[in-house]
Amino acid sequence: YQLVQWVEANKLKPSKKVELPRGLYIPIWTFDIGGNIDYTGEVVENKDDGMGRQQPTVIRINDKYPVFVDDLPIPASRKRARQVAEIMRGFNLKATQIYNARYLSTWPAEVYDVPMGQASLDARSQAYAAIKRDMPNALSSVNIIHTSSSSMLIESYKFVLVPVWMTELSLEDGEIHVLINGQSGDVTSDFPKRSASGSGFMDWLSDLLDD
Repeated sequence: YQLVQWVEANKLKPSKKVELPRGLYIPIWTFDIGGNIDYTGEVVENKDDGMGRQQPTVIRINDKYPVFVDDLPIPASRKRARQVAEIMRGFNLKATQIYNARYLSTWPAEVYDVPMGQASLDARSQAYAAIKRDMPNALSSVNIIHTSSSSMLIESYKFVLVPVWMTELSLEDGEIHVLINGQSGDVTSDFPKRSASGSGFMDWLSDLLDD
C-alpha cells in the first residue's frame, strides 16, 4: 500500500509489472555522543563609565556547550548509502531487540563494509556540523567566533540490523531502486524527485538534537 501511494505521489508509471518487495536487514551503526563543544564568543555588557552612565562594552568569553546525542545512526554499508541515510529517520531505535539467529531464518542480512572507526568519525562530524548550526539560536546573546570539537566524545556504540523491504521499478528512462522502512512504512528511492521519506537526514539530526 505504501509503495502504491508513493508511486502515485511521484507520478511514476512503471513500464512493466513491479516485483513484490522482498525483506532484507540492512546494517547500521548507532552512536551516543557526549562531551562539549568549546567555543569563543563575544557578548555585549553595559558597564558604568565612572560618571553614572552605562556604556555597552564587548566582552570576549570562552565557554563550553554541552553535547547530548542519543543513537545517531550511520549506514554500515556503502550500498545505497544515501537511501539508507534517508530511511533511517523513520526507525524507532529504542525498540531494537537483542540479536537472535532465528530473525535471519527467513530474511537475509546485508554484510557491513563500513568499519566502526570510520562510522564514528562520520557520526562525530555530522553531529558537530548540526550542533554548530543550532548554537547561534541557543546562544542568541553570544556572537560565536570560534568552535572546537576536541572535547566531543563517542560514549557508546551499537551495531544494529534494521528491516526494510526492497524492490525495483522499471521506468522508460531506466530502473530505480526502492526501499520501504519495515517499521514506519516510509518509502525512499534513488529516483531524483523523491518526497515521501521526509526532508532529509540533516533535518532529522537537528530535530534529534533539539530533543
